[in-house]
Amino acid sequence: MATLTKELQKTNISLLSLLCSANFDKSRIIIADYELSENFLTLYLEDKKYPASDLADALMYKLPVSKFAQIIEVNQLNSYSGTKYSTSGRAYADRIVIAEPINWFKQDTDSLEQQFALEVVKNQLLKSSI
Repeated sequence: MATLTKELQKTNISLLSLLCSANFDKSRIIIADYELSENFLTLYLEDKKYPASDLADALMYKLPVSKFAQIIEVNQLNSYSGTKYSTSGRAYADRIVIAEPINWFKQDTDSLEQQFALEVVKNQLLKSSI
């Protein structure tokens, strides 16, 4: 547990130093690449003004898949407003879920929607690092 805590502290310090190097301009920090595995969403972040020559030079941030799914749900990215009907035939407005968050990201999104979802995650990370 202590090792995990030290890793998180080290990552948060690295994230904060990247933000400092960008003069606290969040729009300068971009996602160079990402990987989605069973356990983690790995983001490779860099300063847009001074891009890393290699992914090894970019900041690697690992986010648990459960946290990624939570961000998708909270921001209602995997649902839309629509009309549902009760068993008695009455119509009412509600959120209609397209798919579970991770399945939605993998199967139901195009590249623009994926990029938007990743930007939401990046902004959440940067907001929490300050």
